[in-house]
Amino acid sequence: MSSLQRVRPTKIELIRLKRRLEISVKVERILRERLIILINEFLALLKEGVSKRQSVSTLLINLNSRAVVLSGVYGENIYSLLEKTVPKNNCVVGTENIMGVKTKTAILVKNTEKKTVKTPFDDFIEESTRFIEEVLDLAKTEYALRALGKEIRATKRRVNALDYILIPRLKSTIKILQLKFDEREREEKARLKRVKASLERRVK
Repeated sequence: MSSLQRVRPTKIELIRLKRRLEISVKVERILRERLIILINEFLALLKEGVSKRQSVSTLLINLNSRAVVLSGVYGENIYSLLEKTVPKNNCVVGTENIMGVKTKTAILVKNTEKKTVKTPFDDFIEESTRFIEEVLDLAKTEYALRALGKEIRATKRRVNALDYILIPRLKSTIKILQLKFDEREREEKARLKRVKASLERRVK
């Protein structure tokens, strides 16, 4: 017997259990709706993430090809030359809310200082900056996917607990109490009939 079934067989207890069942059913419906929304959001983000990952892979291949060419032209000096010409950018990390789920964001804040002299590395630097931006965007999407996945699992556990444990137990307990009250009512009616019959016999 569950702890829910070991309750006092009183009308007040029956009313309390019925209210609890009503609330549990409403909560289950709300959580199930939330679960559907979270799953849809997850699937949309997953599709987006696949597309972003492909874009990042393509950029990386192109960037690597450019790096090989530049390295062939400038040799080991490429690193010191790039260090002098690459602008110093910053990364700002923040948080955002997706369906009540907290997730992280990262944005590249570009150096707005205008260059006065063009260099042979400008295209490479521009493509590298774009690559970093897309990597940060992909990281944001993948972090959001992990956070949403965690929330989906937690919400699913709550829905299952309500569906397969709490609600069935409440229904079972209510049924047991209702049967007890029905039995008492039948016994009371039978007792009253016996009393009535006894009184009628005495009158005669």
